[in-house]
Order: sequence, then C-alpha cells, then structure tokens
Amino acid sequence: MTPDDSPYKVEAEIGRIDVITYRVTHGSRTVFNSKVDVFPKKSQTERYHSACYDDLQLRLASSVPSYRESTEILNRAWWRDEENKIKHRTLSDAVEREGNKIIDYIDGKAMKILEENNFDINTGTPLDVDAVDRVLCNPSIPSISQEKIDQVIDEYNNGREKDLQIDETSIHEVFVSDEHCVNISIDDVGTVEQKESGRMKSPPPKDSRHYIRNTVIHIQQGFMKYMLAGLGIRKMLIILTSFLLCNGLLENKYLVFFADGADDIKKAIKDVFAWRPYRVILDWYHLKKKCQERLSMAMKGREIRNEVLIKILQFLWLGKVEKAVEYLKMLDNRKIRNKEHIEKLIAYLDRNYSYIPCYALRKRLGLRVSSNRGEKANDLVVAKRQKHNGMSWSKSGSSGLANVSALFLNKENENWIKRGTIEFKLRREELKDPAA
Repeated sequence: MTPDDSPYKVEAEIGRIDVITYRVTHGSRTVFNSKVDVFPKKSQTERYHSACYDDLQLRLASSVPSYRESTEILNRAWWRDEENKIKHRTLSDAVEREGNKIIDYIDGKAMKILEENNFDINTGTPLDVDAVDRVLCNPSIPSISQEKIDQVIDEYNNGREKDLQIDETSIHEVFVSDEHCVNISIDDVGTVEQKESGRMKSPPPKDSRHYIRNTVIHIQQGFMKYMLAGLGIRKMLIILTSFLLCNGLLENKYLVFFADGADDIKKAIKDVFAWRPYRVILDWYHLKKKCQERLSMAMKGREIRNEVLIKILQFLWLGKVEKAVEYLKMLDNRKIRNKEHIEKLIAYLDRNYSYIPCYALRKRLGLRVSSNRGEKANDLVVAKRQKHNGMSWSKSGSSGLANVSALFLNKENENWIKRGTIEFKLRREELKDPAA
C-alpha cells in the first residue's frame, strides 16, 4: 500500500480536511484506492457527511413538506452563511441518489432471495410448482369453526329485520383468523410528473397532467408490519414475493389482499400468486368512497344522495350485492339527475361481485375489512410529502424519496446509513404507530 504524493482535499460538513489517501496495486492495476473507494465522487456543491448528518438530512427531506424548508433547517442548525449554505437542489439530488441506491439494493436482495428459493426472477412464480414445499403452495391453514360462525351470525341477526340480516346460505368464504393470515394492502399513489424540460412554473390543468404511479404495499402479520414502495405493480409484487419468502410468510399462511378494485391490480395479483391460495377483498373504504362519488353525480341533491347511499351501503355491508344492484335499478327516475353514473356504479358492483365479502361477519369475527393501514401507509410514504400544490416530480425523484420515507418507517435507517444494508424483515408495530 503506497500513499499518494499530495493530501486529498476533502470538503466535509465541518470544513475542508487534508487527507492522505492510499492505493493498493497489483502489477500495473489499482485494486484499491481510498480516494475513490472511501471518498466516492461528489458534485462540486456537495460535501462528505457523518452518519449523524446523513440521518438528519434524509429524515428531514422525507418528513418536512419541501426541500426548501429542509435546507432552511439544516442551514440554521449548522450556522451556514449565505456563501456556504446548503442549496435545496443539492439536497434533492442527494436524496434522489440515496433513494435509488436503496431501490437497487432491494432489487438485488429480492433477486437473490428468489433465486435461492427456485423462483423465476422475472415473474415471481416458482420455476417448478411440483418441487415447491407443500407448506408454500398448498398450506394447511386452520379456519374459524363453523360453530363459531353460526353463533356470530345468530347474535348479529337477533332483532334485525330480514333485509338487514346476514344471509348464512350465501356465505361461502373460508374465514381464517389473523394469526394465520398475512394481510396485504396494495394501492397506487399518483404524483404530478414533471415535464422533461424541468419543473413547471405554471402547471397545466389537472386533466392534461401526467402522473407518476408509486405502488405502495403494506404487509401486516399479527403485530408485525413492513412497507414496500416502487414503480410498477408487477415489479412490486415480485419484490413482495421475495419479502414473503424471506420472512417465512408463505409457510402455512393465508394471503389476503385488500385493493381498490382496479383491474390491473387484481390481474397482477392473479398472475403472480395463482400457484397458491389467496383472497382479494375490495376494501370497505374504497367501496364506500366509490358509491359516494357516483351517487353525488347521479342524484338530485344531497338529501336524496344520502338516502340512497345509506340504503345500498346497508346491503353491501352484508355482502348483498344483488340487493344493492336491484335497489339501484328500481330508483325513481325523478330523483336521478344523471342516469349514466347509476349504470357505471352498477357495472362496478357487478365487476367486483366476487371481491365483496360479508363485511359485517368479518368485522364480528375480528377480521379486517378495510385497507385503512394501507391508506395511512400511502399517506406517510408518498402523499404527505409529495402531493402539495405546485409540486411536480421526475420518476427517479419521486420513487427515490418514497423509498427514503419507507426506510425510516421500517426502522431501517440505522442499518442503511451505518452499514449500507437493509434487513428486509417485519418489525413490531408500536402502540402509537401512525400507520397502525
């Protein structure tokens, strides 16, 4: 190992430092050079930072509403004058670069896990289903007893009129306790996409904008959880498969997906997980929201809208889709402002018939009916930071920041900043967890 002739001038957060750098050579080839291996190349405006500073700047960038506000805090904390102050573009570039390093690391880790378990890295499915352990593809999962289900139905129906009772003859679902379930909420979160020429001073009308779709996945098993974020539903489902394998969540576990009814999500789930049992549920939050939106555009006035909404939600809460559709078809035309939206709502309910369970029974059995945890995850990972008036993003910048946000929510920041690794393991939910 030989030292370089002159000290290398390192621009660090505390000022300029002269460092003696070394290189190791093998013949004429350099195999190690501390100038580039210890001090990776930075832009002219960037400095080398401590782990503490890196944690602070990434934490601020992923939680404070804008990069400008984050740099204001950093400049005040470090007493930077005008000449030496941190620029918001410098911070955004650093966060984007760090976020994309995280993405590359997770991609590499996921591919390795899939290969080790004989899964196709391009589809996320087993290379040979017949060779897969039975506990993965044909799990033995204890269901809630029929005696318990009958008892809950009798208790719920007691004193209610027939239309508002659970119809036990139409219940064909297998009910599995949360102890043996992996609850997975999956949704796309849209942020405004930048023009190729850069940030927009005068954003175009909403209808003409292009959006970046970050797929956010919230995984919950018992009191444990984890969040994944990235571009592309299929890619994220493949990474989800690797996460489930890594955490033993495919072994004698029932997968329950909560989604908003989007056809592309349901199709992607089928393509990736058709080799084993799973269940897709149209979560109650999105079902209720869709009904509210369509009826607001269809009915004459709020009072009529609310009257119809209450009635069909009563049917849908019980899983009685046919009753809800029948009621919509029999509406008095004098109360309808735009019948097209009634027809669209009926088509939506027909299309999602098999994904609408008896929410009332699931609720009474202590099972999830909504992706409220997933909605909160969407807010924390993407929306809270990226969906403000006037903001627009590149795909790399949006996805990078989303992964930095997920890094802190998953409590992986220390692993990443100090050791450059991500554990990729479920973590226990805290009692006051904001995503619970």
